[in-house]
Amino acid sequence: MSPALRTIGFPRESTPGDRRTILTPEVAAGLRAAGFRLVAEAGLGAGVFIDDQAYRAAGVEMAGEERVWGCPLVLRYKATDPGDLDRLRPGQGIAGIFHAQGDPRLLQALRRSRVRAWSYEFIGEGGRRCLTGPGGQIAGVQAVLLGAHHLQSPSGGRGVLLGGGGGAAAGTVLVIGSGNAGAAAARTAAALGARVAVLTRTAASRAAYARAAPEGVRVLVNEPATLRACLAEADLVIGAIRDSTFGTPAMIGEQDLVLMRPGSVIVDVTCGYGPGYLPTAGPVQRVGEPPRRVRGVLHIKLAVLPSLVPVTAVEAYTRVAAPYLLRLARVALLGARDVAIDSALIARDGALVHPVLVEHAAHYGLSS
Repeated sequence: MSPALRTIGFPRESTPGDRRTILTPEVAAGLRAAGFRLVAEAGLGAGVFIDDQAYRAAGVEMAGEERVWGCPLVLRYKATDPGDLDRLRPGQGIAGIFHAQGDPRLLQALRRSRVRAWSYEFIGEGGRRCLTGPGGQIAGVQAVLLGAHHLQSPSGGRGVLLGGGGGAAAGTVLVIGSGNAGAAAARTAAALGARVAVLTRTAASRAAYARAAPEGVRVLVNEPATLRACLAEADLVIGAIRDSTFGTPAMIGEQDLVLMRPGSVIVDVTCGYGPGYLPTAGPVQRVGEPPRRVRGVLHIKLAVLPSLVPVTAVEAYTRVAAPYLLRLARVALLGARDVAIDSALIARDGALVHPVLVEHAAHYGLSS
C-alpha cells in the first residue's frame, strides 16, 4: 500500500481555549512502529509543552494545516466545530470526541460532509465504554474542588470548609452516581475530610461500589425519600449520573431545592441534553461565569472541566487511548475488522449510523 494511504493527520484543536492534543511522542511511536505515516500541524503540542522537535524525534512530519487536513484519516482530541468537517472530502475519515448528539449543527455537518466519523466516547468493549474513564475521573475531582471554592462566602456560598477545622464540623457532600466521575468525586471529598454519601442506581451497584468506597463513605440506593433526606443535609451536591438526555426524568426539581441549605452548591458533572435529571441547573455555562442561583442554591454546570487541566488530561487520556487509536487507524486505513471500533462509528457516506445520534437527530427534526 502506498505510504500516502497509510497517513494520519493531526491538526491543532479548534475549540477556543482548548490546549489539549491527542498526539504525544509516545502515541506517535506506537503508530509509527505499526507502519503509519504521521503528519502534524506545527505547534500542535504547544499547549501542553510538547515542542515540534519532540514530535520530529518520534518520526512525525510537521506541516501546514492544508496538508494535515488532506490526510486520509484525521485524528483530533475533540471535534466540536462543524466548520472543520467542511475541510474534508467525502470518504475521508475523522475521529475525536464529538458529543455530536447535543449539537444539531454538528449532526448536519456530519451528514453534509459525507465522511466516515468515529467518536471516541462510544468505543465499547467488554460491556463498558473504554475511553470515558480518564475524563470522568478528572471531572469528578474538579467538581469537588470547584464546589469547595464556591462554598466560600465571596462566591455567595454557604461559607463552609469541607474539611472543617479547629473543632468545627466538616461539610457534607452528596454524590449522585458511582461511576468514574462519582467515584472520583467521593474519593476527593473524603480525602478533604468531608462527610460523604454516595447514591447508586440499584442495590447491585450499591454492593459493587461499597466494596471500593473510601472508609466512612455512606453508600445508599437512590430512592426518592433517601435523596430528599440527603439533600437536606448536603452542603455540596455532585450530580454524576452516566447519561442524561431529553427523556431522562428530573431527579432534583425546584420543590427539592427548598429542602436544601441556603448557599449550598450543586455541581452538574453529567451536563446532559435537554432538561434532563437536573432541570434547575439550566443550560451549560461558560468557564468564568458565576454560578446560577435558584431558590438560594448555587448551580454550576460546566462541560469542559478536563480541558482546564490540559497537561493532566492529555497524559491520562492518551495513555488509555493509544491502543484504540492504533486499532482505529487499522480499521480506517487498512480495512481491518474490529467490533470495538465499529461501535464508535457515528456517520458514514452522509448518514448518521450510531443509534444515539439517530435518536437525537429525530428529536431535532433531522432525518438520519
